Amino acid sequence: MRRPWIAILCVGSICIFSLLPALAQAPAGGRAFQIVTSNLPAPEAGMEYKAELKAVGGKPPYRWTALEQKLPAGLAFDSTGATIYGTPQSADQFSVLVQVSDSSEPPLTNTRLLVSSAGPLLAIRWTDRPHISLDHLAGAVRVKNGSKDKIELTVIVVAVNEIGKAFALRYEHLALPKGAETPDLKFDSSLPLGQYTLHADAVGEVPAKNAIYRDRRQLERLTVESQ
Repeated sequence: MRRPWIAILCVGSICIFSLLPALAQAPAGGRAFQIVTSNLPAPEAGMEYKAELKAVGGKPPYRWTALEQKLPAGLAFDSTGATIYGTPQSADQFSVLVQVSDSSEPPLTNTRLLVSSAGPLLAIRWTDRPHISLDHLAGAVRVKNGSKDKIELTVIVVAVNEIGKAFALRYEHLALPKGAETPDLKFDSSLPLGQYTLHADAVGEVPAKNAIYRDRRQLERLTVESQ
């Protein structure tokens, strides 16, 4: 069954917050403007620390800002070099809300909460790599909660064609315990003719901490050539 592109507007506040800014800030055929750093290295007391922040899309150069969260003693934020550096006095986990703006007029902006962790806090992976069969785009993803918190997880898989029209292929919202992984989240939808970029976005919310974890997978040049 063909799914209308407007379905992406109706999937819930978390996904709209996470996904629409990225889609809206991507030029046709270009990369969405977004922060691609997913988490920060875990600190070690008394050891030199350096974490580089990265963004893609938009119009470089970028301007970085650290918002709200105060860094632990011994660490500082270099907005010019987009790095967090120094010698931390403790090995305690910390988080910082960062924002990046590009050089467009008016500038595009993207904000992300980064948490120090030995591994990714949220990891999305293909368990059935997306593929085209006639006019159907099919595949499957799983998401693992690598944080120490139970999260409210939202997953959305969206195909965007060459003129920017988006088709929602899968939407899922569930509670995911710490260390747990979802089952296969399959999708299989009929799409109009065209060339598509596929976005799979996972957003994990921890309401008690006012924290949001994210991960994304993307595949380009998936072409529907026949009906």
